[in-house]
Amino acid sequence: MIRFQCPYCGVGCGLYIDDRSKVKGDPNHPANFGDVCKKPLYYPKVLRKGRVKRPLFRESKGSDFREVSWEEAIQIAVERLKSLSPHEVYFYVSGQLFTEDIYVINKLVKGFLGTNNIDANSRLCMATAVTAYKMAFGSDGVPCTYEDVDDADTFLFIGSNAAISHPVLFRRVLKRRREHEGVMVITVDPIETETARKSDIFIQIRAGTDTVLLNSVLYILYKEGWINWDFVKNHTEGFEEALREAEKFPPEVASSVCGVEERYIHLLAEAFAKSKKLISFWCQGLNQSSNGTMKNLALINLHLATGRLNGKGCPFSLTGQPNAMGGREVGYFPNGLPGYRDVRREEDRKFMESFWGCGRINPEPGPTITEAVDLILDGRIKLLWVVATNPAVSLPNLRKVEEALKRVFLVVQDSYLNDTCEFANLILPAAQMGEKIGVMTGSDRTVTLCKPFSDPFGEAKADWEVFCELAKALGFADAFQYSSSEEIFREFVRATEGRLCDLSDMDYDRLPLRWGKRWIYEDLRFPTPSGKARFHPARFELREGFGSFVLITGRLKNQWHTMTRTGKSEELLKGEVPPFVVMNQEDAEELGVQEGDLVRIISKYGSVDRVVRLGNVKRGHLFAPFGYPREFGEPTNLVLSDRTDPLSREPDLKYEKVEVVRL
Repeated sequence: MIRFQCPYCGVGCGLYIDDRSKVKGDPNHPANFGDVCKKPLYYPKVLRKGRVKRPLFRESKGSDFREVSWEEAIQIAVERLKSLSPHEVYFYVSGQLFTEDIYVINKLVKGFLGTNNIDANSRLCMATAVTAYKMAFGSDGVPCTYEDVDDADTFLFIGSNAAISHPVLFRRVLKRRREHEGVMVITVDPIETETARKSDIFIQIRAGTDTVLLNSVLYILYKEGWINWDFVKNHTEGFEEALREAEKFPPEVASSVCGVEERYIHLLAEAFAKSKKLISFWCQGLNQSSNGTMKNLALINLHLATGRLNGKGCPFSLTGQPNAMGGREVGYFPNGLPGYRDVRREEDRKFMESFWGCGRINPEPGPTITEAVDLILDGRIKLLWVVATNPAVSLPNLRKVEEALKRVFLVVQDSYLNDTCEFANLILPAAQMGEKIGVMTGSDRTVTLCKPFSDPFGEAKADWEVFCELAKALGFADAFQYSSSEEIFREFVRATEGRLCDLSDMDYDRLPLRWGKRWIYEDLRFPTPSGKARFHPARFELREGFGSFVLITGRLKNQWHTMTRTGKSEELLKGEVPPFVVMNQEDAEELGVQEGDLVRIISKYGSVDRVVRLGNVKRGHLFAPFGYPREFGEPTNLVLSDRTDPLSREPDLKYEKVEVVRL
């Protein structure tokens, strides 16, 4: 039996594959104890479908690709990089890479190429949660673990359809409710999702108004005398300013703005005030918003106001990808460095410059990926290197993205021929999970070793090997003489020693292990200047505009992101195609639309056609899964704008005003 971590959602389930190539849950892994969802069971079947076999190159976008050797491919890349300044190149990487891959890429780009022009597809999912954690607690990092599920009595899912996006964790919550009387599950969402249907209480909110709802809960907590004043006075700062903002939203105001009954706001306040232990789970419904950081902070404010940390609760951000946590530990955002360090802090730069033996690390964060698209269109970025992600489907405002991909010299490093490869100049075949060895970190900080069970397909190489060859060809051989991924891991964990995310006691033979204690702020001392957690006023702004409907996007139940792997499984495609949109029945009747009809969804950015499904989505709202590649129709993100949250720079993928026309 060969053990590895699931390559899909961020729960980080331990799996193993037996000698008949069957995937099963690992009963000894602390993330799942043998439980497993449907998606990874078909992984061996899709491992080799639609793969990139050897390097491919074309000078111009309109010509055919020709096969080239690895030596020629690396030389082509080196010549391009040397012909450009560091600020004219950009790297876009992924939370689906191993930590060792991310570490080598980040080291080369920031330490030796001298640019912070690198971002990850976690920008589309976890950047907001990272920003809010840092603002509230002084550092990234989930404060609790999955163990806390097992003794909590109230669970709040807000902006999270965990039943399909993090199913093993959600089943653990349901098990807790099934086995212990009085456990309550609450879901806040504009759509009656599978999570909402299995909850005790469903609060159907108007999209984008979560900040108002949560501020109103803080208002009630204060008015009812339910604030934990000992905790607030001894362990926090900034409460008064946060309260002044919350006082703008008494229940009667919040009820009107959010489209929910006042009794539900009081119910939430009572849950925070009177539960034995409350865990709030959130995901992209709060993160993917132009008001996203405020939503996150409004929720964390409630935990601080009621002292709901450690044994009394936790604000638990659910990670979107299998190794987004590992990427955050490495620092793969434009401002990050290993060990939760930041390029803007001189002491952090000095440490990494000495540790890596490199030149001066740029103190200015680079642009985010959506900003990089604009820089490409302005002619200021001339080479884009995409690793293990599919921006031609996943980025917002895709017409604009497509134009940028046409103009830039594009390197795509991936296991599969995906939509982004259509715009590529150079395609490099990458080994993937099951063909290489490395580690990933799940949502609760558990680090798992993933061992290979197959040889790499064709001439595919591990991503760290590709970037080591590139570094050597660029003249940085001394710093990239790694003989194995384990050697890279040992170097990386040394860089985390003494940091909050200290992995320095880990080695391959001892994994899986979780870094930090069960509660990383067990002593209620926080890495802020005062040592206290910080309230923030959660300000509300909702963008209105073109269109009668609000379009919300989200995941499919059995598919993963842009379907690059899972879309190759007939079993996982059942019920997921053709591309659909969920509409409220009363809205459909007003438009003369029935289930199964084809409609066109139109925004000022583009349009897509979708088959109608009727469901309990709030009136005036639509829900459309985002992950369809062009193989199945137009990607949903053709109709989404690229506006972002002003603090996290995460795109607003959950709120677009659109019109609907029956075809």
